[in-house]
Amino acid sequence: MDPQLLIVLSILALVVVLIITEVVRIDVVALLAMLSLVWTGSITADQARSGFASNAVLAIIGVMIMGRGLYRSGITETIAQFILRVAGHGTRRIISTVSVTVGLLSAFIQNIGAAALFLPVMMGISKREEISISSLLMPMGFAALLGGTLTMVGTSSLIVLNDLLTARGVEAFGLFAVTPIGIVLLLVGIGYFFVFGKAVLPDEPAAQADTSPGQKLLNIWGLSDSIFTFRVPKDSPLVGQSVEESKMGATYSVNLLRVFDSEAADYDIWKDYNFEAGQHLVVQGRENDVWRFAEANRLELLEADEKSVPEGRDGYLEVVIPARSSLVGKTIREVPLREQYNAQVVLFFSNSEVVEGDLADREIRAGDTLVLQGRWRSLQFFKESEDFITVTPFEYEPKQPEKAWIAVGSFIGAILIVLTLGLPISIGFLTGAVAMVLGGVLTIEEAYRAIEWKVIFLIAGLIPIGLAMESSGAAAFIAESLVTWIEGVPAFGILFILGVLMTLFSLIMSNVAATVLMVPLVLEMVGIGGLSAQALVLQVGLCAANSFILPTHHVNALLMTPGGYRVADYLKAGSILSLLFVTVSTTVLFFFYG
Repeated sequence: MDPQLLIVLSILALVVVLIITEVVRIDVVALLAMLSLVWTGSITADQARSGFASNAVLAIIGVMIMGRGLYRSGITETIAQFILRVAGHGTRRIISTVSVTVGLLSAFIQNIGAAALFLPVMMGISKREEISISSLLMPMGFAALLGGTLTMVGTSSLIVLNDLLTARGVEAFGLFAVTPIGIVLLLVGIGYFFVFGKAVLPDEPAAQADTSPGQKLLNIWGLSDSIFTFRVPKDSPLVGQSVEESKMGATYSVNLLRVFDSEAADYDIWKDYNFEAGQHLVVQGRENDVWRFAEANRLELLEADEKSVPEGRDGYLEVVIPARSSLVGKTIREVPLREQYNAQVVLFFSNSEVVEGDLADREIRAGDTLVLQGRWRSLQFFKESEDFITVTPFEYEPKQPEKAWIAVGSFIGAILIVLTLGLPISIGFLTGAVAMVLGGVLTIEEAYRAIEWKVIFLIAGLIPIGLAMESSGAAAFIAESLVTWIEGVPAFGILFILGVLMTLFSLIMSNVAATVLMVPLVLEMVGIGGLSAQALVLQVGLCAANSFILPTHHVNALLMTPGGYRVADYLKAGSILSLLFVTVSTTVLFFFYG
């Protein structure tokens, strides 16, 4: 065996072991792999650097920036609200609805674009519905990959497959030639997570890592135990009353935190409005006070698991009163927090104890601690005011709904550039990102902060491995060995083995490179076992998109950090889905295309 070939295969084996065992962080493994290939002479320095200038890396940078722009403009929140109206509140229904939407979108645009659009949407749904983000992102990302098999332009491997066939004088496939297979694959993927989602997805890794400062504040002060959710029945005295008329604060010392209805539509509690029958009220206060208020208004307590205080527009902030504050000596009643700043005091800590009872007439002293609840844009005032020392860290990013049309136009324009002008996806997405910056959707500093550099270095470091596999002949050696080995194997087995090989190739090299390598080889296999060229090449193109087992595909890499996933999570959920993918594609191709 050629020594250089042996070196590349050895480095590849070591990389796979390190990625699976996670002894070293995955992005560091990728960089070590890239450098090792240069040190051993397997690739040149220029080839090693090419990963950072690759189409995939630049496209992901553009996607991350555009995703942040869509979030800042409020588009993702609008989409999230629409999905919740359609799907309701169940985790399975949300996952199924989003998966269908993302899958259909991926049929016509790059799967990384579909995943990037819905990443902030899913983050918003996670916070709004108090669902672990780890149970949402992986099914969404896998649906984006599966959706690419719905058309011949949905994934790069199928696009290049048609190009290769045309170049060899073979009739190319029509746009919807793979649609029947793609529909089955997408439905299988959705059904897989619908039935086995709880078993194969991580329990709560991201929920712990993504605990917001406000939620931590509630836990520290024990305020979560003082929050209750009630339903307003038709015969409640509250119906038709305003917040002030209900005297919930003045008479009962109860704070109103949130009002929403059965369709999850939130009401603005900082504006004048009247209570309606059927509304859900989230209130906070001492248990005795809350129950007095509830009994007086005949409110119905909801189950504990329906308690919800999301931190979307509203949040919690801990502040300390400094000695020179103008508030010292005043009472809470004399400080118009609700009227001027859309905020309210939910906890008053003074003289080393929590103040109980009516807070309105309590005199404020230097060193007192207040926990405030209100709109994030309103709480920003307290962070900037010299009358308060902010304890809770937070960065408020005001939404810019007036820029929504610029954000949407930039995103759609980026996709149209790729589809109509035939330019690389990286150029289209970077154009969209720059358009958002120039349009004022976000600043260039915010654009830089939107880039997740761990993902960039991971993909840039892994790309040279694929180059080394090609240049050293390692990929060709494996493929040719397979062709020799499967002679005499039944037709169904040939297709299945071919699908497994393409799945493995998709984990260590680009699906385009794997397709370019294998198509000429499988065309030489036409007739073996009675298999047609159509069945063989479609198996190559489809299974090159079967990239669920490791976070080496750019969609998986994009979602790994925000989802709080480990490599073991992809191995657990992705291995089973990959096996189902190969089995389904083999079965359909064998019976209908063989």
